[in-house]
Amino acid sequence: MRRRKPLFEIIKMGWLFVCFAIGLAHFNAAQVAGADMAGFLGKMTIVTFPAGYLGVYLLKAIIWFFPAAGGDEITRSYYFSLTLWVLMTSLGYLQWFYLVPKILTNIRILKK
Repeated sequence: MRRRKPLFEIIKMGWLFVCFAIGLAHFNAAQVAGADMAGFLGKMTIVTFPAGYLGVYLLKAIIWFFPAAGGDEITRSYYFSLTLWVLMTSLGYLQWFYLVPKILTNIRILKK
């Protein structure tokens, strides 16, 4: 069984802390909509880049396909923000701590 390096674990915990801090700052704000939403999306997109874009566009597509479900009003809801945060954090975690290490391991194996 392979032992993970402590630096990798520290980076992972730091990344998760940043995601939780962004989420807490956003959800503790008095207003979820408006300029706060743009700041929230900007911060989460930076932390989860490039997979974070996938989450944003996936939810935009859902809203576009189901306009009767609330359309623009749904993007101002607390539940939309929570769903977006969970989706972006999950995609970012999957990307940075599962896929990238796996790809790098496969590249190292191919080079040997």
